[in-house]
Amino acid sequence: MVRGQLRGIRGRQARPPGRRRRPADQADLQAADAVAEMDDAVAVLVKDADRDRWLATQYAPAALRPALFAVHALDLELAKVAATTTDAMLGEIRLAWWRERLVDLDAGQVPAQPVLRALADLVLPRGVTGATLAEFEDGWLALAAGDVAGHVKLRGAAIGAVTATLVGGDAVSGAALGEAWAAGEAARAGHEVAAPVFDRAPAQLRWLAGLAALGMRDVARGVPPEPRATAGRQWVLLRAALTGR
Repeated sequence: MVRGQLRGIRGRQARPPGRRRRPADQADLQAADAVAEMDDAVAVLVKDADRDRWLATQYAPAALRPALFAVHALDLELAKVAATTTDAMLGEIRLAWWRERLVDLDAGQVPAQPVLRALADLVLPRGVTGATLAEFEDGWLALAAGDVAGHVKLRGAAIGAVTATLVGGDAVSGAALGEAWAAGEAARAGHEVAAPVFDRAPAQLRWLAGLAALGMRDVARGVPPEPRATAGRQWVLLRAALTGR
């Protein structure tokens, strides 16, 4: 009987007690969970609204995809403002709200809006400022004023330069690729635009070259636009990821 009790005591002592999680550990886990949920939210937003961009971003480094999705989500939010506003003055007011909130990010003022929170947590820590992101508004103001060429240049250059910066690429090359993509988006909306051209993209920007190649394809096709994410479009993205053009 005594031997059995001793064996039971030794057995219990041989098993180290479970490590009780510290409050700091719990806070870290909760923060990590919140960021993961944010990653998923912006990725789903992009996937639902523009599957081409979602697919192209799969060719970017995995660690950088959440930040890239957040930037695309910002562009999609501004596009939504343009698409759902018929009064020019009201559209400018809504765009100004976004500009002001983006600038406020640099002062640590982060509203509860999901895309703005994602930008604050995923993009600003990588060296892109809220003031830089606020320049995304310029392209949409140009479109509201009827300047399609200005819209293509400003929208494309802004998103191309920022995403190139995030992946460690050249911002000038990224802007050129972004403009080629934006030309295609304008063509899909029924605007007359000049055929875009771009040089072979460096390795860091081949995922973005896929979008530029789709832009060329869309300008050549015109309207009605080709559906997103067709087998042919996926082949364009893959080819660009392999060759840079």
